[in-house]
Amino acid sequence: MDFYVFFVFAMFRQHRTKFKIMRQKIYSFILTGIMTFGVYGFSYSQDLSSTLIKKIENEIALTFDKSIKAGEELDVTGISECINDSLKTGFIDNGFYFKSFEELMVGFKSGIKGLEYQKMNIDTKKITVLSENNALLTAHGSSSIKVVDGRILTGVFAWTFVYSKIKGEWKVIHSHMSNPKS
Repeated sequence: MDFYVFFVFAMFRQHRTKFKIMRQKIYSFILTGIMTFGVYGFSYSQDLSSTLIKKIENEIALTFDKSIKAGEELDVTGISECINDSLKTGFIDNGFYFKSFEELMVGFKSGIKGLEYQKMNIDTKKITVLSENNALLTAHGSSSIKVVDGRILTGVFAWTFVYSKIKGEWKVIHSHMSNPKS
């Protein structure tokens, strides 16, 4: 009788161990599936219809054109209307990091004193829609600036703007602007 009880207990223990291992494998499989779906599902841009992508690209282009016009007119308010700095992502201008848009604008405001105008010619512009509410715009071109003493200064630029749709409007939340040597 003792042998029979021992045998039943040993079989029960062996099955319990197998069940525990099987349960761990099932949990691992489920967790792996969830993680795989999570990484795949959220690490790439949203699947958007071509119609929606075109609509977003047009909206971004209009916002960008508005900021170019404000820049050419040396309109600080017009430039500021295209920016939302609430996320405090920072701005980079010619290798210098600015913690806020206001900090960047201090230099711009002092730099435009003594200028009559600036003209920007966009040679290349690419808009990449990342999601329904986020997009990138990269641009390259040349500029000419007329100083009040009559001199005209020329140069080239390369820009990257990160746009986010905030309260129904596309705003720049981060920019990286460079003036590479021509």
